Amino acid sequence: SGRPKTGLLALHALAQRAACEPLDAALPLLRRLKLALEKDWRGSWRHGHPLTNYYQYGLGTLAVCVQRRLLRPEVIRRLLEAQRKGRLRHGGGSAVDTEAVVGLAFACLLQSGLLPALDSELRVAVRSVSAKLLRAHGPDGFFGNVFSTPLAMQFFIAANACSSEPAFGQARGSLLSSLHNFTNPMALSQLLPVLYGHSYLDVASISCEGQDDTLRPVRPTAPPLGPGSVAVRLLVECPKKLCRHHVPYNHSVSAPRGSSLLGVLQAAAKQDSPAFTFKTQDSLHGPFLTMVMKVEAKMQDRRYWQILSAPDTSLQMGIADYRPQDGETIILRLSKW
Repeated sequence: SGRPKTGLLALHALAQRAACEPLDAALPLLRRLKLALEKDWRGSWRHGHPLTNYYQYGLGTLAVCVQRRLLRPEVIRRLLEAQRKGRLRHGGGSAVDTEAVVGLAFACLLQSGLLPALDSELRVAVRSVSAKLLRAHGPDGFFGNVFSTPLAMQFFIAANACSSEPAFGQARGSLLSSLHNFTNPMALSQLLPVLYGHSYLDVASISCEGQDDTLRPVRPTAPPLGPGSVAVRLLVECPKKLCRHHVPYNHSVSAPRGSSLLGVLQAAAKQDSPAFTFKTQDSLHGPFLTMVMKVEAKMQDRRYWQILSAPDTSLQMGIADYRPQDGETIILRLSKW
């Protein structure tokens, strides 16, 4: 019951395969993942979009394929149709990461031979994904932005196209000069295979013989807070039909220097007056805003809290990773996608 957690289950399934878990140990998780994909498929059929989103739908399909398990052709056809009709965009962005994950799933299905009846459609889709990602290649060398680039590069590696695309080499150079941006564990897990010339598809062919289980968990430490404090102006924008005022909050917030945006929001919530309230929910990339000033971002209404650095720069990092500068203005804007 409830909403499927397709993406989270998919990550667990990929991790189990990468950790050489025996198939019988992975089967319960794979059954849950296939059930979640069925729920997403039914949601896409009924509502025009999955119960999660197409990124998670694509990631789930990829994980099942990497584990060499079969999915019903209807589940794959729905994903093919969404890619063909350009439905992978969301939030006004280019959805490069979604396009790349879906492309990885198609490349895996094509190479695995699990659904030969769909091979011709899958070939067309892989070519389409390649063309869309190349159109998203910017003068800075990135596909979309720095954080969507690793998944796009994984796609080109999986499709055996990296040597023939000059954009791939340019993107690699840009990534190597931007490694300091990668502090989020999810972003790092997408980047590391690329630096070694691999993609998530290679998880399927890992040799598990002779593994000595020498990996040990590493607990990431947050960057230390510097001396002093920063003053960040926090601005909330909301349509009048949902809020009493278009700008229900517009005040300076003081937080320790080096604080994440999440820390700034927590500092704002502790101020006596005026009152600032917010709620977050865990996601694949860390906490994201679900409610600000008691106004909820509802998936069924396709609205979300967009975070911008004034005047109109949409943040690429999550609230736990981005560290505002002293004097910066952060806008929390309720937007449609």
